[in-house]
Amino acid sequence: MAASTVTRAADSDPGQNLELARLNFERSMIEVSLAPLKKHLTELASLERQRADAHDYSGAIEARDLRRRVENELERLDKDLLLLQSREQSLKANLLPDRIPLPLEAAELSGISRGNGTLTGWSRPGASAKWKLPALPAGGYEILLRYRCSPLEGGALIVQEARYSLAGEVETTLKGPQEKTLGTLKITDGSGPLTITARTLVKDNLMQLLAVELVPVSR
Repeated sequence: MAASTVTRAADSDPGQNLELARLNFERSMIEVSLAPLKKHLTELASLERQRADAHDYSGAIEARDLRRRVENELERLDKDLLLLQSREQSLKANLLPDRIPLPLEAAELSGISRGNGTLTGWSRPGASAKWKLPALPAGGYEILLRYRCSPLEGGALIVQEARYSLAGEVETTLKGPQEKTLGTLKITDGSGPLTITARTLVKDNLMQLLAVELVPVSR
């Protein structure tokens, strides 16, 4: 399944690219330092117990004080990491385009067929189209569908990401293709799957799907 792509404003903004690179570097430096500090913390806790068992109380107190300093450092790094991650996610969100298309040709299909630039033949509940999201920052996204639906088509569907889902109805379109906002879906894994699944059908087909787009709700 081919992954869709997102063109961000950062592609033409060296300043934004530089800021993202700086944040990524600082985050990487913190992440690299965590494992040695955690190992050192474990070693100090063990040393503290050993000295206490040997009645070397001054040595145990020294090991305890060192352990507490390492704990404080880990707590500080954890807070710094959260701030960097929040700043990085916010910056990435601001750089997103107004609309993010999920190409129909990139979808992995189950019980659906491609034809004349549409996804059609949603002939049973459970028929689905699945995309791999293009490394989006976590957050809320409006789900926009563009589709055609004859009087004998329609029904209900559900859109799902890694943890959350959004239900919607597909109504008859009498004046040609229709664009509909299903609502806002919280996306927790911006590189994970997004799946549209038929829940109920009026008769033999849910719709003729022409396009799927995501619209960031916070910038």
